[in-house]
Amino acid sequence: MRPVLVLTLACVLAPVAHAADKQPIVPSINEVMPTSPTVTVADTAAKPQTDSQKPTTPSDTAPWANLGLPLDLALPVSHAKSPREHAADKAFDKEKDAFDTRQRARIAEYIGKATEHPTTARSAGSATVYGFREGDIYVVYAGLDRLTDIALQPGEALTAEPVAGDTEGWIKSEFTSGTGPNARTHIVIKPRDEGIATNLLVPTTKRVYQLELRSKPDWYMPGVRWFYPDEETAAALKKEIDEQVKQDSSEALAVSPEHLNFRYRIKGRDVSWKPSQVFDDGAKVYLKMPEDIATGDAPALFVIEEGKPLLVNYRIKDRLYIVDRLFAKAQLRVGDKQIDVERCGDRAWFCR
Repeated sequence: MRPVLVLTLACVLAPVAHAADKQPIVPSINEVMPTSPTVTVADTAAKPQTDSQKPTTPSDTAPWANLGLPLDLALPVSHAKSPREHAADKAFDKEKDAFDTRQRARIAEYIGKATEHPTTARSAGSATVYGFREGDIYVVYAGLDRLTDIALQPGEALTAEPVAGDTEGWIKSEFTSGTGPNARTHIVIKPRDEGIATNLLVPTTKRVYQLELRSKPDWYMPGVRWFYPDEETAAALKKEIDEQVKQDSSEALAVSPEHLNFRYRIKGRDVSWKPSQVFDDGAKVYLKMPEDIATGDAPALFVIEEGKPLLVNYRIKDRLYIVDRLFAKAQLRVGDKQIDVERCGDRAWFCR
């Protein structure tokens, strides 16, 4: 009986002694600072877990976990375009090329319409004279070892140096002829070779000239000028308006000057707006006012009929009051001041 008890105790204590031999001498952190127990709340109505709700293990989410790689290693990203993206890029490039072609054709059409050739220009001696219009491009033909003189409008000056697209193939310089308001700016150009072309922009105090320079082997344009239809039209219109204003400022008399009636009496204080002369032509009455009336108050004119002042239609031109009717008596008033104007009777010997 005793040997059996000893053998049983030996079998029970052997694993414990073996585990004790493997325990480290230094206690673990869990022994020193025991962790708090985990509290979980269980749902009273337990539901069966689906595949998506089952806890995942690192081996489920990271296929390379067994290879010793980090579990948070990101998947490689592919930058290769799909066939659909390649088709979209080709369609975009095709539409862009079509748009560029349409734009080139449209710009070429604009340039063609804006380009002025010498066949549509005038000639003045050896010079070709263009009619200037804003936005037009003027063709200038130049020759090798020849100078072409481009002259601006008298009184027009450069605001900056003319700019050429080709600065190596063309030689240009500027000078001024005349003085004062008749001073004229000249731009001289000469090509270095035949068959070359460029454009030239000339900024001035009045406008910007756009030139297309072409070098020809057999002929050239000695001089280029402009006339300005818009300015000529504006000048003619201004002259017409000035003449109309001049005609409106003068009043046509119904009779010749020798038949005018100056028999009017002017009574009142000497004020700055007192008429210097009154006369009529049998249809209208004219009151000539002093020169300094323009700097002072202009009086109002009333016609006196039956002792009462009445407003009457009249107009003022320069220093002349013109009443479109005859009257026997009138008054000019400024505030409480007044001037009386009376027409003298036919039998009156003295009228003053």
